[in-house]
Amino acid sequence: METVRENQLEERRLKYAVFTVRNCIENGESFDRSFIVLKNEYGIIERFTRLQDYAGIYTYRTYKPLQSNPEPKLYYICKMLNYILVENGGRFGIRHVFDITKDMMQEFFDYYAMSANSDGTYHSEGTVERCISCCTFFMDAISRRYGGFVKVTKEELYYETTIRLHTGKLKVRKIPKFQATGLFDESDGPFRDMPAKVMEQLLPMAFKYAPDIAFGIALQAFAGLRAGEVCNVRQESSKYGAGLLFEEAGGAVRRIRIDLKHEYRLRNDGAEVGKIKKERFQQVYPDFIKAFMRAYELHKAYLKTVDYEADFAPMFVNSNGLAMSYETYRRKFKVLINDHLRTWLISSTDPDFRRYGQLLYENSLSTHSLRHWYTVQLVLRGCEVAEVQFWRGDKNPESAFTYLQNKGDLVRELEITSEKLISSLLEIGGEMYGLE
Repeated sequence: METVRENQLEERRLKYAVFTVRNCIENGESFDRSFIVLKNEYGIIERFTRLQDYAGIYTYRTYKPLQSNPEPKLYYICKMLNYILVENGGRFGIRHVFDITKDMMQEFFDYYAMSANSDGTYHSEGTVERCISCCTFFMDAISRRYGGFVKVTKEELYYETTIRLHTGKLKVRKIPKFQATGLFDESDGPFRDMPAKVMEQLLPMAFKYAPDIAFGIALQAFAGLRAGEVCNVRQESSKYGAGLLFEEAGGAVRRIRIDLKHEYRLRNDGAEVGKIKKERFQQVYPDFIKAFMRAYELHKAYLKTVDYEADFAPMFVNSNGLAMSYETYRRKFKVLINDHLRTWLISSTDPDFRRYGQLLYENSLSTHSLRHWYTVQLVLRGCEVAEVQFWRGDKNPESAFTYLQNKGDLVRELEITSEKLISSLLEIGGEMYGLE
């Protein structure tokens, strides 16, 4: 493997890029390893580097989890390296990372903050701050490793300040010595609002027109799973253990936990099905247990009609009998919305339905709208910050704070939402599978 000193762009056509490999250990658990590589104009890797070693993942720790991978940070680092060394290396008069200076980094940060995304929006404040943090740590790590060979120094990159933790202890925190100037973006973000009465139509409609993903919609709407996490759920017969764990009392299901503790290999070809953002046991919110159980019964009836790899026993199966991938799930959801739900809404006599149908012609509804709908249900049912964080399975309370500050008016007739869903699903079950 080459050293950082050998990472020179001998030809301007080479660009830095992120290359990720998926691996699997003997127990079936999957994990990723990402590298910074140099690719030519055809996208072919010409050289591997060791620059990913300086991205800062469990740095200065004696233990590192197998699943730890700096992939998100590497994209920021590659953007900086391409801007400074590839696109402007001739103007700056440099060819390798050792010669990068603080002024060059500052120029890149301003460029990044001012550059528009493909949809015309600009990077948010949080995104720019993450970019600055990742790139500054990267250059500091290289400076620590190679000392005088590197032009930029720790003193140029950081200043230190003392803060008091909630425990009362004092801690020295390093703050990057950069301030990027960007455009304020007043965008409300992606369209994701869905009234409760629309959800009451969507889920039964999914079991009619998209039965292979309908239960996935239930997992997102009743337990707050992300789309990639849905694709990691397993049937009870999986060799890795059941993906759904039920607790009964008095003959009724009182608690449902979804096993998202590990990303397992769920396909014989080793292909990735989706990412688990936070490994955990995720619970179904109690108010939705009845509707969830009915959806599960319908899905089990559907699974009896399809073939799948018995050892892996994925909960969601594609047309080839393999575990469904996130991309397939996303695409099928989009077809369900555009070809069925939207058309039905527009032709409805209910003005609220027609109005929302028109919004779906003007905006794209993603799978994340289901997690958004679930969160709003939590807030309107009186959950506080810690409860919202718990039921969403979040790492921190930031999202919960945002929802509590902006409840909105997504849900109407909230108190009967769950009962209407159960009634609709009972009707669907009788029509399609003869279930009572």
